[in-house]
Amino acid sequence: MQGYDRLAAVMAADKGLSIFRSFKRLNAKNLLYLQAEIVNCESELDEIIEEDKNSGDFFREKYSTSVRCLKEGLGDETPKQWVKIRQLRELLDKYNTAALQYAQILRLKPPHAKDREVFQRWLKENAFCSTTAEFNQWFGENDENGGDLVALFGRYENVDALTRWVFRIAIPCFYKLVGYRKAKGDVETGMVYFDDDKIIRATRVTSTITSSAIPATSMIVLYLVNHMAWRLAIIVVYNIGFSMLLGLLAKARRVEVFAASTAFAAVQVAFITNFPRD
Repeated sequence: MQGYDRLAAVMAADKGLSIFRSFKRLNAKNLLYLQAEIVNCESELDEIIEEDKNSGDFFREKYSTSVRCLKEGLGDETPKQWVKIRQLRELLDKYNTAALQYAQILRLKPPHAKDREVFQRWLKENAFCSTTAEFNQWFGENDENGGDLVALFGRYENVDALTRWVFRIAIPCFYKLVGYRKAKGDVETGMVYFDDDKIIRATRVTSTITSSAIPATSMIVLYLVNHMAWRLAIIVVYNIGFSMLLGLLAKARRVEVFAASTAFAAVQVAFITNFPRD
């Protein structure tokens, strides 16, 4: 596979590398031109309406109150007002479609730095375009197009901090140290892929086990320690650790972390209250 066929295979195999230009400047320019056309057309329509009102013609004066008269006109000639309205209708349809599409493009996020780095390295190693403009369409000669890139798939969206850390740091380090010896590159693209779904499942299992272990170990430690001051210190340490791990292992808001930490502290206090050992 060569050229765009090979690049398409890369994007299909790794959704995180579905990186494209958004052409924000050109899209904005297109909207501005359409808007200017509509404004000029609207101004011309207002002039025509005024002419029809002041024409002294019985039928032309009825155009503003009867769409039927406006469409039928006089004889075989279509009224200029109706022609202009149809022209304006087409422009509005193009403008509204372009505006909604541009709004969707603006919601797309830029590619993550790690995916961008991998994608750029692949492009440099596989110079598949025969023209300079097409080769530089993603990054440009001096990366001037880098800020115009968007990712159609957010690999790091809707995942916790632990999963993002595994994607960005753990997997690349593992591949550099050990994985490159056993990993086999894809036949079509020559790249080595790691299954995102398996990574997410593994981090979820880790989160589940950790969330179960923290309260249990906390109760064990508090039960084994006799001195109340040490117990209170342990509660503080466990609460800090619990809050940090909650922020790392779960997609929780600050208020949710605060509420969970408060509830965890309350459980520990209730435990030492019911089992005084001093």
